[in-house]
Amino acid sequence: MQADAPELSRVVEVVNLPPLGETVTVTADQHECRLVAKRLQLVALHELTARLAIEPWRKGGWRITGIVHADIEQLCVATAQEFRSTCSFDLDRHFLHEKDRYDQATEVVIDPLSDDEPDVIAEGRIDIGELVVEGLALTLDPYPRKPGADFEFEQSQSGQEADETKPNPFSVLAKLQRPE
Repeated sequence: MQADAPELSRVVEVVNLPPLGETVTVTADQHECRLVAKRLQLVALHELTARLAIEPWRKGGWRITGIVHADIEQLCVATAQEFRSTCSFDLDRHFLHEKDRYDQATEVVIDPLSDDEPDVIAEGRIDIGELVVEGLALTLDPYPRKPGADFEFEQSQSGQEADETKPNPFSVLAKLQRPE
């Protein structure tokens, strides 16, 4: 595996796709799960599967839709305990060849409320494995919490007393004040 190769690669050659598209299943093996877990900074990735439909879209483009399921183990940000959970999410991406993405005769207008721009079909290929990993990365909570976990800061009695006996920083200013 090359250093810049995706951890989960399932390349589809668009010229080999049937005219009406096809349905594919992507399942990560144990080695790929370990690599994806490392990339996404998970404690472990126990399972990663996707059932995807690849269908024709526009002239020469493709739409990939489906559902992805992951069984993950993360570190709780509140308790620093490992916990296991599952997540499922829908995947919906569009692909066009570079030459078909923009009509050179028209001005490009970007609408911030519209769907994302279609991705590029690079060298006639789409890596659906990388799509699955990207989708998982975007779905994961950046601050995962174990169910029921609550961060509580307990301050000792002696700590509270120490705070009360600290000198007031403005008391120095009061001493500098001149009598009128």
